[in-house]
Amino acid sequence: MTAQRNLPLSTVTLVFGALGIPLAFLRQLCVPALIMALLAIAFHFLGRRLIAKGGAYGPGSIKHSLWGFRLAAVAGASAVLMWVLWGTGLLL
Repeated sequence: MTAQRNLPLSTVTLVFGALGIPLAFLRQLCVPALIMALLAIAFHFLGRRLIAKGGAYGPGSIKHSLWGFRLAAVAGASAVLMWVLWGTGLLL
């Protein structure tokens, strides 16, 4: 039986996705929130590529990566929305 390892950057994906949401609603931190969301999405797809290559990774780390991707999608959409709202002056 092969040992199951943690998926690389799965915890980082989860943390970036989770922290991106509150940062998206702060005026000065919309852009860093968007960058964090894009990095979390990239890390998720990197992990999926490693899984497709046949790596044996634990189900907990795969779940962390999936939840991080979902949270990053929400964070990215929120950051773009808030960036547009602040930029157009609708929230002044």
